Amino acid sequence: MAHTPRMISMTGFGQGSASDARGTATVQISAVNNRSLAIHLRSDLHDLALEETVRQELKAAVARGSINAQVSWLPVRALSADPGRLDELEHAWRELAARAKSLGAPVPALEVVAAAPRGARAAGPGGGARPPPPPPRQGAGETVEPLLRVALAQALEGLRGMRAREGAALARDIAAHARELRHLHSGMRAAASGRTAAYRDSLATRLREVLQGQAAVTPEHLVRELALHAERIDVSEELVRLAAHLEALDTLIASRDELLGRKLEFLLQECGREVNTVGAKANDAGLTALVLEAKYAIEQMKEQVANIA
Repeated sequence: MAHTPRMISMTGFGQGSASDARGTATVQISAVNNRSLAIHLRSDLHDLALEETVRQELKAAVARGSINAQVSWLPVRALSADPGRLDELEHAWRELAARAKSLGAPVPALEVVAAAPRGARAAGPGGGARPPPPPPRQGAGETVEPLLRVALAQALEGLRGMRAREGAALARDIAAHARELRHLHSGMRAAASGRTAAYRDSLATRLREVLQGQAAVTPEHLVRELALHAERIDVSEELVRLAAHLEALDTLIASRDELLGRKLEFLLQECGREVNTVGAKANDAGLTALVLEAKYAIEQMKEQVANIA
């Protein structure tokens, strides 16, 4: 039974929240491409131990990519102490939701809006700016942590799901380019094998034109020149190595391993090296055209592989 490939994209988004009588913990995670793992955490917890917990969970869940995580805690007292704030929050949330939908971005959760600083637009009595909701007090981390872990787990689950779906789409596209590259490899072998005979006929014709009947074109002359030419244009070793790289590429694409990006990058680099050498030795319009198509296919694959974790 064939295995389903499990390529994982480096891009994705996930969010989660958990509430109880004390308040609401919210986590939003977005990920984009990066050569290694970089975690950027923004938090209003004001609790270094909890923030480190979030960092460690992210490191355990994500091996590669640039991760932006937003962690918020909204105590119930932040709203209950100011009933008029509810109307203000609803209005602000509706405005942000409309704008997010117009941009195709995720709609922010109400608790995220509530946890954001109000700034100069939210003036309190006397015209002064109201401060953001107070952070958890000393010792509150112990009560916040269970909710935070639930919200974080939800966000990571959403992130993994999106990365898996995008990875599956990338795998299909990369596999299609790999099939095209294998087809071009077969064409290059056929084109390369016919070059010596074509060169022999062309060389004999040119020699007859140059000599103009003053001397006979002997087979010895042709054989010696053909041997030198064949050595200069021989690409058999390059095509054998390219075939081996393509076999390894097919194996990786079908692999169940999740961390394939670096391996695929290396293989494509080696494929490009062999194709470039074939192009340098081509000396044939048909073979050169195939080399150019192969280079384009490899570049297309490199662009997609750059998104693979």
